[in-house]
Amino acid sequence: MSSQKTLDVVGAGSWTNFDHLFVVDRLPAPGDTVQITGAVETVEQVFFGGCAPNNVAAVARLGGRAGLIGVVGHDFVTRGYRQHFEQLGVDLNGVIMVEDGHCGHSFLYSDAEGQSICLSHLGVAAHQETYEPNAEILKQARVTVLNYRFDSHTLRAAHIAKEASGLVILSGALITAPDYAQAFVDTTDILICTDHELQQLVSHLGLEDQNELFRRGLRAVIATRGKSGSHIILPDRTVDVPISQATHVVDPTGAGDSFVGGTAYGLASGCSIEDATRLGAVVASFVVEARGCQTNLPTFEQAAERYTTNYHSTIPVVSRI
Repeated sequence: MSSQKTLDVVGAGSWTNFDHLFVVDRLPAPGDTVQITGAVETVEQVFFGGCAPNNVAAVARLGGRAGLIGVVGHDFVTRGYRQHFEQLGVDLNGVIMVEDGHCGHSFLYSDAEGQSICLSHLGVAAHQETYEPNAEILKQARVTVLNYRFDSHTLRAAHIAKEASGLVILSGALITAPDYAQAFVDTTDILICTDHELQQLVSHLGLEDQNELFRRGLRAVIATRGKSGSHIILPDRTVDVPISQATHVVDPTGAGDSFVGGTAYGLASGCSIEDATRLGAVVASFVVEARGCQTNLPTFEQAAERYTTNYHSTIPVVSRI
């Protein structure tokens, strides 16, 4: 990755921008009525969210140079999201604001065991294919992270980043976009997804096993396993990375996005994939300690201290310039 690039990580992909978080006594079956068990004062709280925004917020909080590619509505400004990112130092030149549109909202319901469901209205993000991603921002990224939605807009972003010799990470379930799955695999360097999502992709592409993905251009797969940590699959070996221990767990929402953001920043800074994945696990361990995806993101110094506690070594970041 070129040291001449001006951004460490760019997150690309439009979904929702605002989260509504609820704890319920149990997840509902069809026809059920369930009880929201959290404090009534929290019912009307709205949190900043979205996969790509969560990625870059984690990077910026660590001290990285981050940029965002996405389509948003006017409430990105009126609800304070733009100001929030400006304070973090995120480059917003790749954000397309639709003046007469609204951002999307996600409604997330979690039970005591951490199982959850999410209901989303995408707002203007549902039409991101009608807009072109900002090529200049993507060309300046050492690492580009692709997120939902996996459509022609996000695929164009992937091609631009790849042609500019950036590292391309894809985060999420490609099976949600079956018509684009193969094209994204052909353009991606590192895939981050759950074990289940990985097996779905292998089956959908008609591959004999996951190793065939490497013959199609992937350099690595990071399969996440919740409380069991993650599994790095490389062409010549596999590496297990345990979780980083949180002091307490309040809300698991956003742990995955922050894991990806921390991992991407580690790779952009010169870490090996193993060390970058450990950094991702550390960042995620902070996020689960508070409600909201961006409420408790760590600074680099906080992450480094917990990294040493959990992995008994320092973060071998080569360059943070």
